[in-house]
Amino acid sequence: MGFDFDRVTNILEGYREKGYFPSAVCQVFDKERTLYHHALGEARPDSWFDLASVSKLLCTTMLLFAMGEGRLAPGDRLLDHLPEGRPGPSTRERLKDTTIRQLMTHTSGILAWYPFYSDGGDFYAILERLMATTAPEEGMVYSDLNFMLLGQVFSHATGLTLREGLERYLHRQLGIREVAYGPVPPESCVPGSRGNQIEKRMCADRGITFDGWRPDGVPNRGDCNDGNAYYYWGQCSGHAGGFANSAALTKLGQFLLATRDPFFREAMETNVRGRGLGFDRSDVYPRGCGHSGFTGTSLWVSREAGMGAVILTNKYDCPQGHQPGNSNEFRREVHNALLAGLST
Repeated sequence: MGFDFDRVTNILEGYREKGYFPSAVCQVFDKERTLYHHALGEARPDSWFDLASVSKLLCTTMLLFAMGEGRLAPGDRLLDHLPEGRPGPSTRERLKDTTIRQLMTHTSGILAWYPFYSDGGDFYAILERLMATTAPEEGMVYSDLNFMLLGQVFSHATGLTLREGLERYLHRQLGIREVAYGPVPPESCVPGSRGNQIEKRMCADRGITFDGWRPDGVPNRGDCNDGNAYYYWGQCSGHAGGFANSAALTKLGQFLLATRDPFFREAMETNVRGRGLGFDRSDVYPRGCGHSGFTGTSLWVSREAGMGAVILTNKYDCPQGHQPGNSNEFRREVHNALLAGLST
């Protein structure tokens, strides 16, 4: 192999200079070793970041371990793994044939996003109203609601909260300690964002009001950015709320590279409209799979190439009105640069 890690550094520093993010950590690994580890800006190599939707991989990992224990299976009906009597009649009718697999591949037909915090009521009551008033989505629609439901599925199937599941499966079983649901000690973290500028606009665009916003311009350090996770779920949900450093995601990535577990392998190898079971199979993750987070985080693993990479940034720690660029641009460049090193 002829990896040119200076090229990776140059890619990341170039995007930082263009205003894509103020701080970053990148860690490249194979099954057993760290090949490259570099921090930029305010970040240290061991800094924790708000994972945002990379938290979906935490939920996915817990679900797949529960599947290995025989507690559920991808083809199971969703309604069979939710508390009896909680989903309302419209929800039961709408989701009567929906499977765990469909939620994990974002092909359930459930809408992409809704600010549950704007209502503040019972999750299943709000879901009932949404199922009664929205039409089914067609094809693959990436949906936070899918993973909110999968968090409920995990707890119903195992009797564990997500925090307890993280302790059992990530901390103890995989030995990954540098990962937690928020809040986490602020001194360990880079600031993840400033207020909730994007979600304010999303609510305004939908004519939805909410009077509990955090102040604009104040850094969120140790508290998650995602509105539903922060305001509604107590910073612990299947879709968001996780924090970790690059070492933690590297350990998870090394497990994914080496595992022979059939459930994990099926999850990574499935490709339904560009989605595995909880994994992204798009061209951002060449010759493999991974997941990204709204705050600028990602994990990529390629079992074919025997390597992977963690890229953690805090793109929304920025002044009000600043619009960072698309994180997939530098993710794709870094991943392809690393693959190019395999052939030199």
